[in-house]
Amino acid sequence: MVVVLGINDILRAPDTADPDRIAAGLTALTARAHARGIKVVGATLMPYRGHRGWTSHGEDVRQEVNAEIRDGGVFDEVVDFDEAVRDAYDPRRLRAGHDSGDGLHPSDEGYARMAETFELKTLKGGAPARL
Repeated sequence: MVVVLGINDILRAPDTADPDRIAAGLTALTARAHARGIKVVGATLMPYRGHRGWTSHGEDVRQEVNAEIRDGGVFDEVVDFDEAVRDAYDPRRLRAGHDSGDGLHPSDEGYARMAETFELKTLKGGAPARL
């Protein structure tokens, strides 16, 4: 299973977005997949500065969730879409060619970059054994 979430948990309630709750929800999703023998590959949350809903608090939440994902305790495998499409000069934004124009959604070029980043071999195998 591949989990690629947007940042709706941050955008819809920016003042109450809790990185621990978001990471816990993703971890619970992974546990449910494991109960069915399914391996989970998850992606980091992509930048969204430039979108009308961006806030510095929301950015802090996004960074904390991404740190949890990268640390390896949330998913079986990680694909770092944040790193793949972010602007090198302002990592809170999508790279100019990768932005569809709303500061939130990738362009066709952005989706192509995401596809280049995704290693299909990560899909092989099942969930780790839970003894």
